[in-house]
Amino acid sequence: MKLKSTRLKRKVSHLTITCDLPIFKPFITLLANVIERHPKVFSITLNYNNADYTAKSGGYRPVEIRLERKQDNRWHICYITELTYIPTPFGHESTYAIDFDFSRGIGYQLGMTSEPIAAYGPLFSLWQRNFCRYHSYDTYQCKISIEES
Repeated sequence: MKLKSTRLKRKVSHLTITCDLPIFKPFITLLANVIERHPKVFSITLNYNNADYTAKSGGYRPVEIRLERKQDNRWHICYITELTYIPTPFGHESTYAIDFDFSRGIGYQLGMTSEPIAAYGPLFSLWQRNFCRYHSYDTYQCKISIEES
């Protein structure tokens, strides 16, 4: 069964950011603020971390977001990955907890099989609300990596 997915976009001032699932304005604003500081780059990778997050005590999980500029000057969210620790015989290992892979059109949640990204709409909505809330609390430190065109 093939699920139909529509491209959704939101504009913030002169920027257009696209994604295959609905995007909340606060999340777009957060991304647009970063993009506007790097106007001439091809891609931006954002690594959000909380220094208090550990395998033992948990906390706010690390998040990686990759954005790429397309030829028509629109930005596309390639993926959003949230990481977690899982126990192994040798300690704890970092792995994907949630992965919204818009470039490949699939979503993943720890303990489940990958599914078409369209099935992840409700989880993505919840994730965006939570992430924006945590971000507003200054929970994360953000490392920005850029690639110039």
